[in-house]
Amino acid sequence: MGIQVHCPHGHVFKVKNKYAGKKGLCPRCEGQVVVQVPDVMHSNEAERALKQARADEIRAHHPVRAGGSKPVGSDSSVFDDHPHEDASSSGSLLSSSVIRHNRRCECGASAPMWFAKCPGCGKFFEHR
Repeated sequence: MGIQVHCPHGHVFKVKNKYAGKKGLCPRCEGQVVVQVPDVMHSNEAERALKQARADEIRAHHPVRAGGSKPVGSDSSVFDDHPHEDASSSGSLLSSSVIRHNRRCECGASAPMWFAKCPGCGKFFEHR
């Protein structure tokens, strides 16, 4: 898709997108032109793509019932974070091979290995 450029003398032509923001010469009259950067947020093509993406998102998360009525909760946003219903795990990223590394103090209290002091009696652990 090219960018439409208007010459100060009334000529209109298109240039490649790579010339956006640059200055150049009109191919007809050699007048100086500035290639404007297109406003993507307000272009018709961007608006159509946004509407299509919204519609696809709604259809993917909220299928229409057989009677054609909207499902319950169809007013949610595309920014809502819905958990996947087919999740087969608890969501933990830790594997089953993770081992807890606890230390036991002489008083019988247990503490993680990175603790320097026993939470039960306050005695410092010896470095191994």
